Formats: sequence, C-alpha cells, structure tokens
Amino acid sequence: MQEQSEISVPGPKVLQNVEGALVALSAICILGICALITTAIVTRAVFGWSVPDSVVIVRELMITCVILPLSYVSAQRAHIMVEVFTSLMSDKAQPLLDLLSSVVGFLVLLPIAYGGYLELTSAVEDGAYFFGDLELPEWPGLTAFFVGYVVFVVRMATLVFYDGLAAFRGATAISPSRTEN
Repeated sequence: MQEQSEISVPGPKVLQNVEGALVALSAICILGICALITTAIVTRAVFGWSVPDSVVIVRELMITCVILPLSYVSAQRAHIMVEVFTSLMSDKAQPLLDLLSSVVGFLVLLPIAYGGYLELTSAVEDGAYFFGDLELPEWPGLTAFFVGYVVFVVRMATLVFYDGLAAFRGATAISPSRTEN
C-alpha cells in the first residue's frame, strides 16, 4: 500500500487544499457528534434532562461528515469499486474505463448539486427552520451539502479532463489518477 504523499492527485493545488479543509471540517464534525451524544447521555442519566434538539444537530452534522469528504475520496480513487469486470480488461482499456467512470460520475452529480442549490435557496428565502426548542435554521446543513457537492462536481470535472488526456494519449501510459500497488 502506498503512502499518502506518493499518490499522484490530478488537478490544481487549490482544489486539493479545499478538499483537505473539507476533510478536516468533516473530522471536526465527527468529534462534535461524539461530544454532543456523550453530553446528551450524561445529562440525561445524571441530571434527568436532555440537550435540546440534539437529534437535529447530530443529523445535520452527520450529513456534513458524509458529504464533505466525497471529493477527497474520489481524488484518491479510494471509493468503493467493483473490479470484477474491469480487472479482466486489458491495460489498454483501463484509461478508457477510468474516463467512462469519471464522465458518468460527473453527469450523475450535476442534478444532485443543482437539487442542493434549489433546496438551499428555498430554505434561505423561506427562513426555514427545524421545529424544536432551539428552532435551528435549516440553511447551515444545506450549505454544507451544497458546498460538498459543488467541490465534488469540480473534482469530477478535473478527473474527466485528466482521464480524457490519459485515454487519448495512449493506453500504455498510466492515468495520473491511477496508482500501482
């Protein structure tokens, strides 16, 4: 297995920095979830009261934890792949398969990102909030969702470009996003 520093990640350095920041924010949200759940359990067991809207807060943080690192995972080609079919293909076909997966991923993400935009603008315009003790606004979670998917779309567009270059340069070259084990 290769070290993180040895993996070649295509695309501009600023995109990699943004992805790193989103991964760090995701990790902070995971720590926040742990702290909130622990606090809710302790206060309920010891003092007989619960943290207001803890379920809503955990749900919103969970979305952030899952969505924000998607771009980073795709850049590393660390997402779950089914290689039963692709491993049977020749080395010449691998760059074309990478390009196909990048194009399909990019096209699938566009309507999701657009839907996130529509939901975010609707929540901001309506002043939507969660019903509960704190009446928390809906826009922070929707913003995290939208930002995560926008960066994901940008990453997939970058992968389409680099995988296209690798596919059309020739099948003997290894794609810049592929690594050897």
